[in-house]
Amino acid sequence: MLIKTIKFSFLLIFLFCTFNNNVNAERKKIILVGDYWCPYNCSEDINYQGFLVDVTRRALYIYGIDIEYKLMPWHETLTEIKKGSIDGIIGISQTKGLDVVTTNLPLEYSTTTAFIRTDTDWMYDGLASLRGKKLGIVMDYNLTEDISNFVGMNYTTNPGMFIIEDGKNAVIDSITNLIDGTSDVYIEDQRVVESYIKEHDLSHHIKNAGKTSKEPMPLYIAFNSKIPHAKEYIKFLEEGIASLKATGEYEDLRVK
Repeated sequence: MLIKTIKFSFLLIFLFCTFNNNVNAERKKIILVGDYWCPYNCSEDINYQGFLVDVTRRALYIYGIDIEYKLMPWHETLTEIKKGSIDGIIGISQTKGLDVVTTNLPLEYSTTTAFIRTDTDWMYDGLASLRGKKLGIVMDYNLTEDISNFVGMNYTTNPGMFIIEDGKNAVIDSITNLIDGTSDVYIEDQRVVESYIKEHDLSHHIKNAGKTSKEPMPLYIAFNSKIPHAKEYIKFLEEGIASLKATGEYEDLRVK
């Protein structure tokens, strides 16, 4: 009887190991790319890589899909997704002209806001209030249609009016520009800047000068439609997110 029990135990161990090997062999990997835009997507080398990264990772894990997250300058990310050389992009709101697939519903919303130094009383009051200000922006960010049109109309005739940052840490560089006086106004997602202010104790340097967007902009995870099973991955993502919302984990990650 003891011999049979031992044999049965070895059989269970064998089957378990075989199952694990099969699962690991069948797991797929998707590389998601974006620039630093914390708390939505943060640094690569920390436990908390950002709300959108963590939600996507947890939603897809049960479907045998692992997420690898990489930082890349935003304009380069857009270029690479157009070329089809990366799997997915994080935190995009405008997909026109891109061969990508997204969820039907956004994962989050972005509120675009003007930030200034605490030594000024200026407040955003429409596009006219930006006249005479050095405006800090990140290259190729979708800031709202009004602001984007304003930049487009004025950059060719007065490029010195804009302090444009690029690079995978363009947000941090733009905040530094505002603090040291290189720019007068920085237009960015409210949660991104306020998160950075809180984390680095900068409330005595920077303050909110009013929203520049009339309505919040939707944020999506977009997959390159050229990768195999892209539409299936989106379906898995939507189902996984629904499960996270049902358990309350989605909201826990959102406010983390």
